[in-house]
Amino acid sequence: MNDLISELSKDRKKIKQAIKDPVLFTQFFLYHKPHPAQEQILRDRCQFLTVVAGRRFGKTKAMAFSAIHYAVTHPGSIQFILAPSYNQANIMFWEITSLLSKSILVHLVERVYKTPFSRIIFKNGSEIHARSTTKPEYLRGHKAHRVILDEAAYIPDDVVSQVVEPMLADYNGSWIKIGTPFGKNHFYDTYLKGQSEEFPDYSSYRFPSTANPHISHEFIEKKKREYGENSIIFRTEYLAEFVEDQNAVFRWEDIQKNVASIELLDRGHPARRYVIGCDLAKYQDYTVIVVLDVTEKPFRLVHFQRFNRRPYAETIMRLKELYRRFNSPRVLIDSSGVGDPVLEDLQDIGAEGYVFTSKSKVQLIQRLQAVIENGEVKYPYIEELVRELQFFEYQLTRQGVKMEARQGFHDDCVIALALAVWAAEQYSGGYISVGYSRF
Repeated sequence: MNDLISELSKDRKKIKQAIKDPVLFTQFFLYHKPHPAQEQILRDRCQFLTVVAGRRFGKTKAMAFSAIHYAVTHPGSIQFILAPSYNQANIMFWEITSLLSKSILVHLVERVYKTPFSRIIFKNGSEIHARSTTKPEYLRGHKAHRVILDEAAYIPDDVVSQVVEPMLADYNGSWIKIGTPFGKNHFYDTYLKGQSEEFPDYSSYRFPSTANPHISHEFIEKKKREYGENSIIFRTEYLAEFVEDQNAVFRWEDIQKNVASIELLDRGHPARRYVIGCDLAKYQDYTVIVVLDVTEKPFRLVHFQRFNRRPYAETIMRLKELYRRFNSPRVLIDSSGVGDPVLEDLQDIGAEGYVFTSKSKVQLIQRLQAVIENGEVKYPYIEELVRELQFFEYQLTRQGVKMEARQGFHDDCVIALALAVWAAEQYSGGYISVGYSRF
């Protein structure tokens, strides 16, 4: 601490300026120079700030700079970093700890906790917590002066309105929402408010990836050629545009309303009934295994595996182990192509196959579409699943309507979930109805 006092006493005027200005603070204490777009964000003092930014813009670093400045200059303050997953929240948290460890400000840190949840306690009484919104009930009762919502578009509307906003009530606190666009939800709504003079407490910005002067423009051009300049993926991920998607099979509001706080299980409960859906990897795809609890509606996704570059023998072993752990459930797999020999090796657990044709695939997806629209299946926030659902689309061809993943995306999670739902609906009166092993 004496070293800190000695260092700071050298230039009191500069220190006073740095305390007031988060950009100077970042340069003086954290030894980083924010790029111009980051400077705009750091200097914005509105209570409610929305930042829509493309990939590799520098969102995490900007928020880390901001969180440290706020903690140091607001003694006793409580900040929460919230993200759709705990791993995502920890990316920003560990960026903060890394910056502090290399700064003279490390002397202001009382302690860093890794368990049960990540948090930093400062000697001035300030705290920074990192948490997931996957189980919003664990956030109820907490209060905060400031909340940073990372990848905000992936956090459900009701979690924001019913959990996050009440956290700020005690202190009339503030929030920052930051991330790439994903549907038109609370993130989109507050972005629009920030662009309107009718809401003076709101501010918003939209920055493409190229607003970061340090990013490779060659890389961006490569992605533009790969996906197409007018493709939805390029416009959302790199241009940070909110885009209407008329070809989506699953509406965003339906996808979002079915995200629920569900704990994934390693084994089933003896009194519950389950089914398994499995989409087998082909070429560069992934094998995905989904286990649904189908004891009653809505069905609940309680186990999820996604992997690739594994021999089929390992997939067979995994399915047999899940069959043992989840009360001998019905198992339905994609038996097209490579699925047939796998199915043969699963006959001892009564696995059944679903043969894909253009017609049968449409039937399978339409059933999943109806179940999702009616709120009859719930799933935890699994980024790969949610993104695949969003970017699964209709395509009109001369042969008719096709349903498949948009270019650049996979559909393995969607197919596995659809197979599990199809298998689930074969239950009748608490028993599996007898049927053929080919649909």
